Amino acid sequence: MPRGFLYYGELLVRLLGEDDYGRHLDALAEALPIEVVATDRVGRVIVWNAALAHVAGPRERALGRPLLEALPVLATDPNRDWAQALREVLEEGRTHTVARQPLGSRVVRLTMAPMRDMTGEVLGCVLAFEDITSGARAADMQRQRERTALLQDLGASLAHEIRNPLNALSLNLQLLAERMQDARASREDLERGLGRAVAETRRMEALVTHLLEVSRDDRLRRTPAKIDVILESVLERLEGMAQASGCRVAFMAGSSRTLLVDPQRIDRALHNLLRNAIEAAATGGGHVLVTTRDDPHSTVVVVDDDGPGIRPEERSDVFVLYTTSKRGGTGLGLPLAREDVRRHGGEIEVLARPGGGARFVVHLPPPGEGEPAGHEEEA
Repeated sequence: MPRGFLYYGELLVRLLGEDDYGRHLDALAEALPIEVVATDRVGRVIVWNAALAHVAGPRERALGRPLLEALPVLATDPNRDWAQALREVLEEGRTHTVARQPLGSRVVRLTMAPMRDMTGEVLGCVLAFEDITSGARAADMQRQRERTALLQDLGASLAHEIRNPLNALSLNLQLLAERMQDARASREDLERGLGRAVAETRRMEALVTHLLEVSRDDRLRRTPAKIDVILESVLERLEGMAQASGCRVAFMAGSSRTLLVDPQRIDRALHNLLRNAIEAAATGGGHVLVTTRDDPHSTVVVVDDDGPGIRPEERSDVFVLYTTSKRGGTGLGLPLAREDVRRHGGEIEVLARPGGGARFVVHLPPPGEGEPAGHEEEA
C-alpha cells in the first residue's frame, strides 16, 4: 500500500473525471484497514478514512484543510521536513516511504505518493499509515533470536579480527627490538614504533571489550537518571578524542525529565554513538551537535555530524554486526548502541542531516512506558 489504492484511484479518474472522483476515492479508502488521507493538487484534504479518523480526529475537521494542519503530528516532526516532502510529491511526482516512523505511542510504516491522471499529471497526494507496532515488537524478538545465532559465530569472528592486530603487534615489537640495537636509530623513530605497538594493543583490548559486551545477557539495573547528566559525563570523557581529531562538539541540553534506565548501558550506548559521530566529523568537517528534548512519548537525543553522511541504501546496514566502512573499525559500536537502547523500549534511527552529514536520533520512553524496573532487576 498505497499501490493498490493508487491504481484504483487512477482508474476512477479515467472513468469519472477529476470533478467527481473525490467522493469515490473516499469510498474506496473506507474499505481499507489502514489509515489513508488524500489531498488535491494544492495539498488540501479530500479523503480522510474512518481508520484515520479513529486515531487523528473526525473527518469533518480535516476535509478542506491543508494536509499538515490536519496532521500536526507531521508538521511538528523535528527530524523530517514533511512540508518539503509534500511539495516534492505534488510538484515532482516523487514518492516518500519511511519503513519505521515513530508516531506518538505507535510505530507506523508511512508512504506518501502522487496520484496521477491518465496523462501522468499529478492530481494530488495520498498518504498511508500502516500500524506496525506489534510487528515491530515481533521483529525485535526475531532480532533477539538472530542475535543468539550470531553469538555462536562471534568467537571465531573475533579470533580472526584479533589475529590481525596481534600479528601487527608482534611485527612492530620485533622491529622495535632491532632498532634498539641500532645505534643510528633516533628517539623519534623508536617512539613511533612503540606508538604503533601500543595502538595495536588498544585495538585488541577494544575487541575483547566488545566481545564481553555482546556476550553478556545480564538484566537491566534501572535507576532514576537524567539523560543530560549522562551525556555530560560521556562528552567529558570524549573531549580528548575530539580535540585530537580537530572536531568541535557542542551540546544543547533540553531535557529535564527523569528516566528509569540502566545508566551504565545508556552511557555506553551514547558513548558509542558520539564516538562514531566524532570519527565521522573529523573526516568531513569537524562539527558535532548534540541536542536533547522531552517529547510527549519519549525523551529524544539527536546527534548531528557534518561528516560524509550515510547513503539511504546503507542506513539499515550500520546496525548490522561487523558492518563498517571505517578503516580499523569493528562494526560493533552502533549495533551495541541500538541493542542497549532497544532493551529500554527505545529506538535509534539514522537520517540525513540537513546541509549534509548524518543524524542519529535516540528515542527513550519516559517512566511508565518502558518496561518496569521490577521486571528487570537481577534476583
